Amino acid sequence: MNRSFEAALAARWLWMDVRWLETIGGLEREVEAAIQTAYAAVDELAEGETWGEARYGANIPPLLQGVPQLAARYKMAFESCLEAERVLVQEFEFQQERKQYLSDLADTYAEIERDLMAGWKEDCRDDGHL
Repeated sequence: MNRSFEAALAARWLWMDVRWLETIGGLEREVEAAIQTAYAAVDELAEGETWGEARYGANIPPLLQGVPQLAARYKMAFESCLEAERVLVQEFEFQQERKQYLSDLADTYAEIERDLMAGWKEDCRDDGHL
């Protein structure tokens, strides 16, 4: 079975626990815990779809489409993962540009220092100090 499909199926099964606990009544803490467990499974699926080999990508998996709460959670989690990825890429690019800038700056200062030393030595020779 495909990993993405398995994760979507697991989230859907976890949601069945939510529905079952809701029918019993008086188990608000257990219902909330079951909701959070199902959401965690959806979050993991969205993260895998963002960072790994995507089967669904930005499309809500069919197994989650019948549950508005899970569909909304998937969309939110997927977009959040994409934003995190964009931030990481921007930070990486910034660090690369900064590294290149500092390297270029060091090269420029080294060249200026060589030119100054060469000029100073020439002045010293002209003045008979060397």
